[in-house]
Amino acid sequence: MTIRNSLIIISIAICLLACGNNSKKETTLADTNHVPRDTTGQYPFDKNDTTTHHIMASDANTANTVQSDWLITPGKSIGHIILNDDVQNVIKRLGKPDSSDAAMGSSLMVWFAKHDITRYRTAIFSHRNMGSKDESISHIQKILVTSPRFRTGEGVGVGSTKQDIQKYYSLKPTSTYTNNGGKVQIYTDPGKGISFEIDSSGRCVGVVVHKANDTAVAYLNMH
Repeated sequence: MTIRNSLIIISIAICLLACGNNSKKETTLADTNHVPRDTTGQYPFDKNDTTTHHIMASDANTANTVQSDWLITPGKSIGHIILNDDVQNVIKRLGKPDSSDAAMGSSLMVWFAKHDITRYRTAIFSHRNMGSKDESISHIQKILVTSPRFRTGEGVGVGSTKQDIQKYYSLKPTSTYTNNGGKVQIYTDPGKGISFEIDSSGRCVGVVVHKANDTAVAYLNMH
């Protein structure tokens, strides 16, 4: 199935879910205007790792708490990229994506470190609530990173073994894709809002954050 077809299917699913939940209070976008920038423009640990997360994420629901540049928060954020934020805020910081696709109000944007497809990847799936008062905003629904610098509070991320990840997360197999001729299995902890991509060696090669219990978005293939 192509990415465009996946976007069309997921757009329809999201619209159906939205119709069933339009009586619920709308989630407020996280305010990222106060977030400081990393003026060096690259990672402090690895000059070759120029994946574009240079701004610290702020947990808008926790007073006086500033999260690390590298922190993965299930169901909320990766680094400075925050779920439900306007994707344009990310584009302003990261620049034009190296690739993008869009259909029916949904879009998938991808950035590569140094614009090299062989390097670390950051991908964002976003969606517009068509017909709503904020339909001009494309809300971030899903974030994928492949850099090993990003870690959860428990210390797991790209490079971690499946066994280590299972100590903290309940993994449910959801889908697969092929990478360099090898099979990659995606495991999801829907209740926490996080997915891990595990290769044939049993190690994590990608981490995805999405809203908790949002299966329509969680099962979207971002490859």
